[in-house]
Amino acid sequence: MKGSLKLLKLFVLMIALTACSEDDMGEVVAFNVTSISPEVGTVGTELTITGSNFPSDAAKIELTIGGAVAPITSLTDSRIVTSVPPGAVSGEVRIVANGVAKTAPASFTVLQELEVATFENLFAPQEGGQGQGEIGGPFTKFSFETGAVTESNTDWDIAFRGTTIAINGGVATGTNDEPERNADAGAVIVNGLFDEINSAEGLSFSQDASGAFAIPLGSDNGWYNYNFMTNVVSPIPGVVLVFRTHDGKYAKVEILSYYKDAPANPDGFADASRYYTFRYVYNPNEGELTLAN
Repeated sequence: MKGSLKLLKLFVLMIALTACSEDDMGEVVAFNVTSISPEVGTVGTELTITGSNFPSDAAKIELTIGGAVAPITSLTDSRIVTSVPPGAVSGEVRIVANGVAKTAPASFTVLQELEVATFENLFAPQEGGQGQGEIGGPFTKFSFETGAVTESNTDWDIAFRGTTIAINGGVATGTNDEPERNADAGAVIVNGLFDEINSAEGLSFSQDASGAFAIPLGSDNGWYNYNFMTNVVSPIPGVVLVFRTHDGKYAKVEILSYYKDAPANPDGFADASRYYTFRYVYNPNEGELTLAN
């Protein structure tokens, strides 16, 4: 009888232990990580991690993205909301809690921020033209990656001479003193508001070819109008140039002025010309098409 009583007490104790809460016994059920959303973004991007059995106290969780500790801004049993911290690099999303470490099924890709800038007074002189002989002279080359004029024969994207714009893609057009093409750059003219052209997706890019530039020459054909009465070259409103760069990135450009210091009302007979001022958005991330500024 006494043996039976002891067995009964032991049985009751086992049931009680099994029923103990997390607060009484500590975590007894392992947590799981099932997904993250989104899987790409820049520093500061909000990231949601879903799973199950996450601890209820954020202080008990160490969360890292690409090796950088990330803050927890919201926490439930099945969801953690965080943001990509400064210093994060592309890599695993890792959670450590109560001595257990788990990683998300997908890694997170940290993108560089889009570069939004205005370049002023890019000088693009030319020899000859306007009744002064054959057009020639070197092109002024520009790199979106550095945001500067370059002398490189390979790491350039677009090049200017007078009103002509060349790209580092295609073949020689046959014009004098043009730069050698040695990459796969492309260009397309898009009509619309600069701020509303947010992606290069679906665009059909052209390249320089024998006898023709990807950006057509001449008044009303490409990026500008020429008024022979006032001798003024004016950017055509609503014309945006979208480029695939020499290394496969993307940029959009709006030319603002063809005159030094970008006067609001240029004097075609007095103001110095062949000085480009343009604004651009450059996406430095390989394979990324977004151009939202």
